[in-house]
Amino acid sequence: MVAPVPAAARDNPGGCDALSLLLQVLPLAIGAAISPTFLAMQVVVLTSGASGALRRGWALAVGSMSGLLLISFGGLSLLSGLPDVQTGKASYPEAAILIIGGLALLIIGAVTIRRPPAPIQNQPGEGIMAKVVDARPPVLFGIGFLRLIVNATTLALYIPALHVITQSSNGNVVKALVFVVLFAITEIAVVGPVLAVTLLGERAKPVLTGIHEAIQRHSKQLTVTTCLGFGLLLLALGVQALLQVA
Repeated sequence: MVAPVPAAARDNPGGCDALSLLLQVLPLAIGAAISPTFLAMQVVVLTSGASGALRRGWALAVGSMSGLLLISFGGLSLLSGLPDVQTGKASYPEAAILIIGGLALLIIGAVTIRRPPAPIQNQPGEGIMAKVVDARPPVLFGIGFLRLIVNATTLALYIPALHVITQSSNGNVVKALVFVVLFAITEIAVVGPVLAVTLLGERAKPVLTGIHEAIQRHSKQLTVTTCLGFGLLLLALGVQALLQVA
């Protein structure tokens, strides 16, 4: 959906190979992965110095992954019932999903522009971070789960990506592999830091802190750019799909 399927591929569904599907899903996955707040939560938990920080970090990550799995199974179940499954062709459901996702992102971007900039919070005792830094693993699991399923920016891009996969004329093995890539990239902001600390230990923490601080300084601009850029793209592709089937 990010890039229209080439005419040759639409005429010949078998021509839409794994690479073509991956290239359509990849930009959506990258957009869905941009989550400065989730990254901030995870880095603060991991670098707090409190006992059991790594265990709590994994609880936050597993909660987020569980929420995304729930969205994935629910989304795939609904999308698999649409009439355009495995056709590789433009359809009214495709147009609706793209347009709704695009409008949602544009609204979020407009609201973010009007919102005053939040103060930079680098210390664990500041703002929302004070509520997660010492939280128990079950609480962090719940935070990760709820934060994912109500994250409109992520879902506005993730659901269209799921539809790209169900609509594709590729075989189930290819679809499954592309889904794994989509899932992994979407979760990188929360899983990446805890995986790095698990593998590299204390050496990873200064790097994570630096990345967090750099992103936090430009958090608003990053969110606005993501929402407006992908919102306009999805809206344009949705209108294009609508014109093709009208």
